[in-house]
Amino acid sequence: MNARNLIGGMIVGVALGVAAGLLLAPTSGEKTRKKLVKVPLKLKNKVKHYVESSVSDLRDQFNQRIDQLARRGKETINHVSDKVKVLLCSQSSDGAIIKLMAFFLNP
Repeated sequence: MNARNLIGGMIVGVALGVAAGLLLAPTSGEKTRKKLVKVPLKLKNKVKHYVESSVSDLRDQFNQRIDQLARRGKETINHVSDKVKVLLCSQSSDGAIIKLMAFFLNP
Protein backbone atom coordinates (compact mmCIF):
# COMPACT_ATOMS: atom_id res chain seq x y z
CA MET A 1 0.00 0.00 0.00
CA ASN A 2 1.52 3.31 -0.94
CA ALA A 3 1.54 6.40 1.27
CA ARG A 4 -1.02 8.29 -0.84
CA ASN A 5 -3.63 5.54 -0.42
CA LEU A 6 -2.89 5.29 3.29
CA ILE A 7 -3.25 9.03 3.87
CA GLY A 8 -6.41 9.20 1.75
CA GLY A 9 -7.94 6.29 3.67
CA MET A 10 -7.07 7.87 7.00
CA ILE A 11 -8.62 11.20 6.00
CA VAL A 12 -11.83 9.58 4.80
CA GLY A 13 -12.00 7.41 7.92
CA VAL A 14 -11.50 10.33 10.27
CA ALA A 15 -14.06 12.46 8.43
CA LEU A 16 -16.68 9.70 8.46
CA GLY A 17 -16.05 8.92 12.12
CA VAL A 18 -16.33 12.52 13.19
CA ALA A 19 -19.44 13.11 11.10
CA ALA A 20 -21.12 9.98 12.47
CA GLY A 21 -20.22 10.95 16.02
CA LEU A 22 -21.60 14.44 15.62
CA LEU A 23 -24.80 13.30 13.95
CA LEU A 24 -25.47 10.63 16.56
CA ALA A 25 -24.57 12.79 19.55
CA PRO A 26 -27.47 14.14 21.64
CA THR A 27 -27.11 17.84 20.81
CA SER A 28 -29.38 20.38 19.17
CA GLY A 29 -29.35 20.86 15.40
CA GLU A 30 -27.74 24.28 15.68
CA LYS A 31 -24.86 22.99 17.80
CA THR A 32 -24.40 20.03 15.49
CA ARG A 33 -24.23 22.32 12.44
CA LYS A 34 -21.63 24.52 14.18
CA LYS A 35 -19.57 21.45 15.00
CA LEU A 36 -19.88 20.18 11.43
CA VAL A 37 -18.51 23.50 10.18
CA LYS A 38 -15.49 23.23 12.52
CA VAL A 39 -14.64 19.64 11.60
CA PRO A 40 -13.29 20.37 8.09
CA LEU A 41 -11.14 23.18 9.50
CA LYS A 42 -9.66 20.92 12.17
CA LEU A 43 -9.13 18.17 9.62
CA LYS A 44 -7.48 20.63 7.23
CA ASN A 45 -5.11 21.77 9.98
CA LYS A 46 -4.21 18.18 10.88
CA VAL A 47 -3.56 17.27 7.26
CA LYS A 48 -1.54 20.46 6.75
CA HIS A 49 0.59 19.65 9.79
CA TYR A 50 1.11 16.06 8.59
CA VAL A 51 2.11 17.18 5.10
CA GLU A 52 4.47 19.86 6.42
CA SER A 53 6.07 17.33 8.75
CA SER A 54 6.45 14.80 5.92
CA VAL A 55 7.94 17.40 3.58
CA SER A 56 10.37 18.47 6.30
CA ASP A 57 11.46 14.86 6.85
CA LEU A 58 11.93 14.33 3.12
CA ARG A 59 13.92 17.57 2.84
CA ASP A 60 16.20 16.43 5.67
CA GLN A 61 16.74 13.02 4.04
CA PHE A 62 17.45 14.67 0.68
CA ASN A 63 19.97 17.07 2.21
CA GLN A 64 21.72 14.23 4.05
CA ARG A 65 21.99 12.25 0.82
CA ILE A 66 23.34 15.27 -1.10
CA ASP A 67 25.93 15.87 1.64
CA GLN A 68 26.94 12.21 1.51
CA LEU A 69 27.32 12.31 -2.28
CA ALA A 70 29.33 15.54 -2.09
CA ARG A 71 31.70 13.98 0.46
CA ARG A 72 32.16 10.89 -1.71
CA GLY A 73 32.80 13.07 -4.76
CA LYS A 74 35.44 15.09 -2.93
CA GLU A 75 37.09 11.90 -1.67
CA THR A 76 37.19 10.50 -5.21
CA ILE A 77 38.64 13.73 -6.60
CA ASN A 78 41.31 13.78 -3.88
CA HIS A 79 42.15 10.12 -4.51
CA VAL A 80 42.53 10.63 -8.27
CA SER A 81 44.49 13.82 -7.71
CA ASP A 82 46.91 11.99 -5.41
CA LYS A 83 47.40 9.22 -7.99
CA VAL A 84 48.08 11.76 -10.74
CA LYS A 85 50.64 13.55 -8.56
CA VAL A 86 52.41 10.27 -7.82
CA LEU A 87 52.51 9.35 -11.49
CA LEU A 88 53.80 12.76 -12.52
CA CYS A 89 56.45 12.88 -9.84
CA SER A 90 57.74 9.32 -10.27
CA GLN A 91 58.29 9.25 -14.04
CA SER A 92 59.85 11.32 -16.70
CA SER A 93 57.44 13.57 -18.56
CA ASP A 94 56.90 11.19 -21.51
CA GLY A 95 56.45 8.10 -19.34
CA ALA A 96 54.17 9.95 -16.92
CA ILE A 97 51.80 11.03 -19.68
CA ILE A 98 51.56 7.49 -21.05
CA LYS A 99 50.96 6.04 -17.58
CA LEU A 100 48.44 8.77 -16.83
CA MET A 101 46.52 7.97 -20.01
CA ALA A 102 46.64 4.24 -19.21
CA PHE A 103 45.40 4.93 -15.68
CA PHE A 104 42.30 6.76 -16.91
CA LEU A 105 41.60 4.35 -19.74
CA ASN A 106 41.92 1.24 -17.53
CA PRO A 107 40.90 2.14 -13.95
